[in-house]
Amino acid sequence: MTGESIFLRTNHLFLRAPDGGVEDVANMGANGFGAIFCNIGDYPLERWDIVRSRARSAGVVCGPWLRTAVGGTGEFDPERLGFLLDVADEWQSPLIVNAESELKGTGSDATSFIAEECGDRDWALSMEPNPFANVDWRPIKVPVLPQCFGPTWADAKDMRSRWQAYGVRCVVATFGTYSGWQPDLYDLLSPYGLYTADDCGNQFSRWAPRGTCVPCTDAPPPTNGGGEVPTKIGDQHGITASMNRLRSLDPGGTALVREAGAEWPPLSTLDSTPLSKWKAYDKLERTLSILRADHDAATTFEAEDEAA
Repeated sequence: MTGESIFLRTNHLFLRAPDGGVEDVANMGANGFGAIFCNIGDYPLERWDIVRSRARSAGVVCGPWLRTAVGGTGEFDPERLGFLLDVADEWQSPLIVNAESELKGTGSDATSFIAEECGDRDWALSMEPNPFANVDWRPIKVPVLPQCFGPTWADAKDMRSRWQAYGVRCVVATFGTYSGWQPDLYDLLSPYGLYTADDCGNQFSRWAPRGTCVPCTDAPPPTNGGGEVPTKIGDQHGITASMNRLRSLDPGGTALVREAGAEWPPLSTLDSTPLSKWKAYDKLERTLSILRADHDAATTFEAEDEAA
């Protein structure tokens, strides 16, 4: 990609269906929507010929978009992404990768794959409103388009800050137009997108921009969720050893029983004993062990070896 992304230069529209009242492309362009994107995942390419022809006549950029999930399974489909990229190359246009729940729990695998496959094309990632904590968003160096649909997600500034806390530099809101949602629900500060043009009733002047916002941050990208990468506690936590020293000093504080001269048995020997029968050091070891396990499970993108 050379120069500034189309998603930062102008507002854009998602088009759901080629016969959904989206033919008045000149009207779209006249009201500040300099780019439109056609749903090639659900409709054959030739169905979009009229819209593309009118976009050329109106000087409006026209590219493809589709959902990357396999129909019926919800899993990420690399072949659908490949099809999208092939069409964008054929059309010589920008594109939108719409990847939502199929990215959950993928760490950096899916985001790295998408970024590598899209390469230096002008593209953006359309996503659910909140970034998934179990996904590494740092490989995405292009604009992310969070779906701010309805009153719950009308605060685009707050949405940008959430995504930027996960290392996404540029965030451009997508405002929902369906379900009777009206333009006065949103701030409509450029750049932004609308989902979908089909639901605007050809009244694009009502959805025209009211001003501008700053979609990108120049702050250095955080390492994980807005903060430093937490170091995993790992196996060398010292919890059991510390509790056993306390048990030796104060045997009345534990329900564990040991033979003379033997080591303290593991806490798991109390698993069949009701928790109410456990004593102070036993309960404290249990609590600290749970906290350690939860902390390490939440440390998704750590750089150190787990057993260090």
